[in-house]
Amino acid sequence: MKRSIKDIAYINSNKANILYELFFFSVAGFLGFLVDASIVWILTEFIKVNAIIAQIPAFALAVTTTWLFNRNITFFHYTRTKKLFKEWLHYVIANSLGAAINNGVYVLLVLNLTIMGKKPVLAVACGSLAGLIFNFAASRTLIFNKKEENLIKRDGSYDK
Repeated sequence: MKRSIKDIAYINSNKANILYELFFFSVAGFLGFLVDASIVWILTEFIKVNAIIAQIPAFALAVTTTWLFNRNITFFHYTRTKKLFKEWLHYVIANSLGAAINNGVYVLLVLNLTIMGKKPVLAVACGSLAGLIFNFAASRTLIFNKKEENLIKRDGSYDK
C-alpha cells in the first residue's frame, strides 16, 4: 500500500508526535533554504540584482513555501482558526523573529568567542539551531496551536 507523507504523519501522530513534527518542520526548513538560495542565485547571477535586494523576494517565497508545507504536512492535524492571510502573516512575523534570533546568536558568538571568529560556520550552526528551536516552538504554540486529532481521518479529511 502506497502512503503519502500525510499518512505517515497521521499514523505516527500518536507516537512521539513532537519528534515527527520536528522532523517535518526541518524538512520544510530545508525546502525553504532551497527556495531561498535558488531565488538569490537566479536574481544575482542572471538578472544582476544586488544580493541584499535579492534576499527580499527570496525570503518571501521561502517563508511562504515553509508555511504551506507546515500547514499541510507538519501541523495538518491542528485546527486552523485563522483566515489564511492572517495565519500566513503571523507565521511570517514569527519566522522573522526566528531569523533575528538566528543572526543575533551568530553575531554574538563571532564577536565574543575566538573560535567562532576563526570558524564562523560553527556560529552559523549555533544560530541556525537557535532559530529552528524558536520557529518550531512559535509555529507549534502560536500559529498552529489547537489540536483536533479526534476529527481527522487517516486520509487527512475532517469529520465535522
